[in-house]
Amino acid sequence: MTPLPNPYDVPALLKEIEANGMKLSEGGGQVRQQCLAAAQALCYALETPMESIIRTHWAEQAHHAALCTENDLHLFDKWEEAGSGIKASSELSELTGSDPSLLARILKHLAAMGTIYETGPDQYCPTPVSKALSMQVHRDGFPTSFDLAGPPVRKLHEYLAMTGYQNPQNTSIGPYQYGHQTPDDFWTMISKRPEMSVAVDNSLAGRKSHRLTWMDHGFYPVEDNLAGGVSGEEEAVLLVDVGGGTGTNLQEFHGKYPGLHGQLILQDKPEVIKQATGLDQSIRTMAHDFFTEQPVKGARAYYMSSVLHDWTDEQCAEILANLKFAMTPMYSKLLIHEFVIPDTGAHWISTALDIMMMAVFSSRERREQDWRKILEGVGFRIIKIWTAEPGAESLIEAELATEIPEHTTHTLTEADGASEAPDGIAQSGTEELVERRDVIAVESGMASIINADPSSHAPAIEASEPESESSPKTILLSGRPRLVVS
Repeated sequence: MTPLPNPYDVPALLKEIEANGMKLSEGGGQVRQQCLAAAQALCYALETPMESIIRTHWAEQAHHAALCTENDLHLFDKWEEAGSGIKASSELSELTGSDPSLLARILKHLAAMGTIYETGPDQYCPTPVSKALSMQVHRDGFPTSFDLAGPPVRKLHEYLAMTGYQNPQNTSIGPYQYGHQTPDDFWTMISKRPEMSVAVDNSLAGRKSHRLTWMDHGFYPVEDNLAGGVSGEEEAVLLVDVGGGTGTNLQEFHGKYPGLHGQLILQDKPEVIKQATGLDQSIRTMAHDFFTEQPVKGARAYYMSSVLHDWTDEQCAEILANLKFAMTPMYSKLLIHEFVIPDTGAHWISTALDIMMMAVFSSRERREQDWRKILEGVGFRIIKIWTAEPGAESLIEAELATEIPEHTTHTLTEADGASEAPDGIAQSGTEELVERRDVIAVESGMASIINADPSSHAPAIEASEPESESSPKTILLSGRPRLVVS
């Protein structure tokens, strides 16, 4: 029997760090990732259980509060504007117009958590992290993470208990509505607050900045696999960015491949497209709801980046079906830029986002078998899954199924050695994508859950009728009010 690995083998971790540390000067993302993983494992190994618990209970929550306060004060960007460098807490207090005593306490914890450097008594120096947080694309992550995602994440455990610990599967009445006490879903809420829509787009762009993307050379062979087979017709469409927001990804694609033949089309809802300004003239914008028929027929590729993880399996199947009927067999490709969580050794970035997706969208990040089940269920076959580094999104390359799929996963190495290995067994594609355990009724802005499955382990949930249109409707669990939506 093979002995189980010891995650607390401190001497082995130190040797691994030393070995990778010697190679860091040579560069290379994989070496850095391996060294980082070993260093993080070493921290977990050296930390006592009580230190781990206190860090979770106290330090991380306090760090969030300090960062949100910093963001509201525009501390880091004002620090940068003032010339960066070492500054006393009193100087930073003057820059932000805050109470010196208050800011000194905030700065102390930011330094203790490594966000800034402490160079002396009440003296601090910026770090690469604080410099990054002075940029708008990263600063906008705060309202997205804490104002929009924060309430449902904090209340997720209550919602799961309320529903008998069933996987959330409905976007109309899920953890998001429970956390915010609203009938609105995420997209409805931000549509009522245009500034939040911009913040969400900036947050997504910031998350992907300074990281290898599928468009970078050495990740996905754009010229060979995509551009090489595009039709020579003048009106040929090379790439349709479906649900592409304000066009950040398509603008990046055009910047890296400006000479490729074929149109580039950005699609999103009308209110989002209105905000897609400053794009290259070669990029066409088009208002489109991906839950309706795809109007662009026979494009070389239809691309979705961080779209499907916002939706349940059933909704993903609907979105993909609308694309399927617009595609040309043996020509059109489907490119999905999403996380593919491995069966073992998953990176914390993908697992954390999975919990966020559960809380905010009643959806999920997916494993390879999940992607195969959805795609094959609506008539696609996966050609390859391209992965560059741990903790980053993969690119799923798919096409319309014309034969039994040959499953292949492709992981890039430092030397860009393409390794392919059969993985998995083809599923029939006739399986039920989602087992529905409840019926959701939403009318006149009111939401209720009606348990329709007598075999379900989830306790019955009842909805009281409102006294008037303006009265809230209360969801009851075993006679206790748990969710109020109006």
